[in-house]
Amino acid sequence: MLFKSKEVIVSEQSFVVKDRNQCLKVEGWGRDTVRVTCYPNHKGFDPKQGIEELEKNVLTTATVTETSDQLILTNNRLTATYDGEKLVFYNNGTIILEEYSRKQSQVRRTVGIDTHIPIPDEPTSSLNISPREFTYSGENTYQATLRFEGDPNEKLYGMGGYQEENFNKNGGTYELMQRNSQTSIPFYLSDKQYGFIWNNAAIGEVTFGYNQKIWKSNNTNLIDYLVTVGENPKQIIENYTQMTGRTPRLEPELLGLWQSKLRYQTLDELRTVYEGYNQRGISLSVLVVDYYHWTSDGDFAFDSRYWEGIEDFAEEIKKTGTQLMVSLWPTVTEESRYYQSYRNNQLLIRSVTNKDSLFAGKALLDFFHPESKTFLRQVLDENYRSKGISLFWADQAEPEMDVYQHKEYLIYEGSLEKYANKYPLHYLQAIQKNPERSNTEPTLIRSAWFNAQKYGALAWSGDIESSFDSLRRQVQVGLSMGISGITWWTSDIGGFHSGNSQSPVFKELMIRWFQFAVFSPILRMHGDRQPHTQKIGNSGGGVRTSGGPNEIWSFGEEVEGILTRFIHIRTRLKDYIRDVYNESATKGLPIMRSLFIEFPDDPKSWEETTHYLFGSDLLIAPVVTEGATHIPVYLPKGCNWIQVFTKKVYPGGQIYKIAVTLNTIPVFCKEGAPLEHHLADIFGN
Repeated sequence: MLFKSKEVIVSEQSFVVKDRNQCLKVEGWGRDTVRVTCYPNHKGFDPKQGIEELEKNVLTTATVTETSDQLILTNNRLTATYDGEKLVFYNNGTIILEEYSRKQSQVRRTVGIDTHIPIPDEPTSSLNISPREFTYSGENTYQATLRFEGDPNEKLYGMGGYQEENFNKNGGTYELMQRNSQTSIPFYLSDKQYGFIWNNAAIGEVTFGYNQKIWKSNNTNLIDYLVTVGENPKQIIENYTQMTGRTPRLEPELLGLWQSKLRYQTLDELRTVYEGYNQRGISLSVLVVDYYHWTSDGDFAFDSRYWEGIEDFAEEIKKTGTQLMVSLWPTVTEESRYYQSYRNNQLLIRSVTNKDSLFAGKALLDFFHPESKTFLRQVLDENYRSKGISLFWADQAEPEMDVYQHKEYLIYEGSLEKYANKYPLHYLQAIQKNPERSNTEPTLIRSAWFNAQKYGALAWSGDIESSFDSLRRQVQVGLSMGISGITWWTSDIGGFHSGNSQSPVFKELMIRWFQFAVFSPILRMHGDRQPHTQKIGNSGGGVRTSGGPNEIWSFGEEVEGILTRFIHIRTRLKDYIRDVYNESATKGLPIMRSLFIEFPDDPKSWEETTHYLFGSDLLIAPVVTEGATHIPVYLPKGCNWIQVFTKKVYPGGQIYKIAVTLNTIPVFCKEGAPLEHHLADIFGN
């Protein structure tokens, strides 16, 4: 073999290759999946940097074959070959992914008389670029780089949620970092019928260049990635979610309207909102108490001056099917009753200069520390669950910082930069009452990572602007998050940062966003509306102002009438939505689905960026342009489609110009689906 300077160890389902610098391991990992790990020889494998609950989806049947010039690992449909420099991956014999290597042939640098050495007839390069590199970055750590050949025609979907309109990530550069309104989950699904996991939580970057795909992680001693294949996108997603986890089953009672705003200041105000919906015959699923209901950041307790009797109210509204949710923040001020305890027990993220202030003059809890998790569960039991409140909103989950310089901060495990993208996962685990077993209660959270879905993560897209451009971006964010395994997803209806909430443009935006949200996983009102009301005190829960009204009746009679109509449609769709949620729990499939998930053989389904399927049978075309009277809609080929509001039938495989009014958006049902027989009852005649 051409591995003269390397040590090779072959076992039944893996092989290991060591040279003077690196150790490379290639192994079968469940069904149709290969895992590749590489690290500097003098270091070793740090499993805490990656997915700690990475399951082998089924019993592995991989085999390893040695030839004169290759090691070949075959795992059902997937084959990986190694020639001493690079790995190449095949799905049923077709190349799908190839590491990028530009090295000279080994004989060209042989010491001696070169004139008698035969030169192989094979590609060679003097660039001296390896597929896998570790660059020393000081303090006994490295920057890891992994390269693959690029393909300008490939389509890549997933990667979490980035605030852009590009659904296909090929050609883009993406920061591997959690930010407010940015969720980094480094998994993508390719139209070449494979999925790819970059299994490293360190801060980094990926460039999906047309010439090279380049992954980089800072402050790491590890390259760890997985490739999984299937016959179609559904199989790939099933493989992926079997490894990283699936959602629990959601209570059907939570599928209605969630009411929230920045922020209800008192129990009296909250009660008035609840009664307003009751008077209109609308049963809320969830009513939300936002931030600064507490005495101080880090106390995790209601300020009794404004929330006396909250436990009685929680019990009262639960009888009508409404649950309370409360906001949690990981921020801590020096005024907190627990501040000294947090600090003395090293439960706070700290800077390398030993300062606590990381965000707006406040410290942040270090949820990597086991004692922080234990403490939070205890205070949530004492101050919320004891009052009948078991739904939580994990805000500030990135965590947001004044300056995103993670290398400047220290956590229980060491440098924050090395583990930063897992912070939302540890935050989730701290909130769970019983983290060792499945929990059906969702946690609304502003970021996520691998495994988060197992712990009930309901991600939302963060503090986004109120505009039609923003609405258009949220469609692809929701689709990308679903492909990335986070199938419970929502956005702030109307956007978070709004200008004049009474302007005609905003009212139209509110209608269009609400119509989109009715056909998304969770229907949730939230936002910071203008103008603000004044603060009601000088301490505790009274120190913050409140955004303007954000209930369905807050924007005039016309808006209220349209939103009410769509609430009733959502209610009548509940059985269908419940079944879609159950499919997500059992198979890992998104609730909002890109067209290609159900129609992979239709090339145009891979191109569509603003239309999607809600479950398998409803096609939704949100209106994302101000003042639209018609929008083009592509209906996938292979079946006929029924427009649910007109009952007109359209053959698939064509683009149609569909008329829209403020009261409607294009929604189509697949002809022959069970739902077809209930269209009149659900959507009207």
